[in-house]
Amino acid sequence: MRRMLMAAAALLLACAHHEAKVDDSGLARLNQQQMQPVDQARIDLGHAQDAVARARANEADARAQLEVTKSDREVAEAQLRRSTAERDLLKKQYAGTDAVVRAEQDARGAQDRVKAADVKTQYLGQLIALRESERKLAEAHVVTAQAMTEQTKLRAMQYANAPQASATNAGEIDQRVAKARGDETELQKQVADQRTKAFELYNQWERYDASARALARPSGTIPTPPPVSEPTTH
Repeated sequence: MRRMLMAAAALLLACAHHEAKVDDSGLARLNQQQMQPVDQARIDLGHAQDAVARARANEADARAQLEVTKSDREVAEAQLRRSTAERDLLKKQYAGTDAVVRAEQDARGAQDRVKAADVKTQYLGQLIALRESERKLAEAHVVTAQAMTEQTKLRAMQYANAPQASATNAGEIDQRVAKARGDETELQKQVADQRTKAFELYNQWERYDASARALARPSGTIPTPPPVSEPTTH
């Protein structure tokens, strides 16, 4: 009895992972005009696969930027300690007003650079989340493009009355396309939400950075992180 149950479970699992696939030998019956939609679907699939490679590269770039920013933050914090100590020393020595004012300004600039580095770190963390969502969306679009390619091949073969078309479960392929599109739509919503958050953090970083640049000496500013495009309303 146990063996029968295990065999049944294995069969169900195999069925669950089986996907209807068009027998490409039927495409030989199609003329050039009938093959045009299939050729276009294959081109679209290639573009989708290229987009995944670009999305992965963008995600890796964002992660590398974050590592650089962590080092920048350590430098900014060291500058803050140094400028604060210099200011306190000048006050103890009753230095001239100009020297104390300049030291106070350096200390405030160093504080703003640390704040800018902190916000930049938050922004890049959010940018990584955005790039990760964009990569998942690109991967989901490949799944959609694959399903639509199968759907296009089947419809072209049906139009050409290729006998191989009758051996394919058209309903299952249509369901795959619908599910893939639905999954893609959900990921598009996630990308839009992540983009909005990243855009807000980038604007916040710009405000801190502008303040730091106004007070800092030329060599003491935080490098500009890569921006994100402004989120759309649709």
